[in-house]
Amino acid sequence: MQYSYKTISLVIIGTAAMGYLIYKKVKKNILRKKVLADGTDDYAGTAKNIALSISQSKALYKKLISKVHPDRFPNDIEKQKRAEEISAMLTEAKRNYNKLLEIEQLIETELK
Repeated sequence: MQYSYKTISLVIIGTAAMGYLIYKKVKKNILRKKVLADGTDDYAGTAKNIALSISQSKALYKKLISKVHPDRFPNDIEKQKRAEEISAMLTEAKRNYNKLLEIEQLIETELK
């Protein structure tokens, strides 16, 4: 079986490109693990916030949005309006875990 030089060069280039992409991904993962483990860099705080956001923000958001839904306060118009404002804040901070924790404290103080 004979291959042309063009075919062989395409195979070599494709293999090299795949190897480079795998190398970049491995290097990125090593750097990410190092930053998360170190914890001294400002970026580490952001990276930890992102990791928490991905895993926990959805659950916390659902819990908080159910607590502040305006329909939970049918007789109190002031609380209903405040619940609408807090709902808007929650939707805005939907993916920021730290901000959701701050809003949770706000909910505890204002709407209980």
